[in-house]
Amino acid sequence: MDPTQTIRVQIPGEDHHRRLISCQDACPVHTDARGYVRAIADGRFSEAYLIARGPNPFASICGRVCGAPCEAACRRGKVPRVDDDG
Repeated sequence: MDPTQTIRVQIPGEDHHRRLISCQDACPVHTDARGYVRAIADGRFSEAYLIARGPNPFASICGRVCGAPCEAACRRGKVPRVDDDG
């Protein structure tokens, strides 16, 4: 590489990073499902509530009518488990 050449670096924006989390990107209100499920698993229920409620002030209504596109987009089922033989 010629030392006089200009190098251009483009730092991806928030949208790029959001699309990497397929379940959150699939959610119409971009709820951080991964974050609140992890908080629940860790026993941090108040924090889980705040994470789920953060982008969606109508969480209880949406919970009744949501088609759960995050579940279909979730990559967790594609990750091999340690105890899988295949």
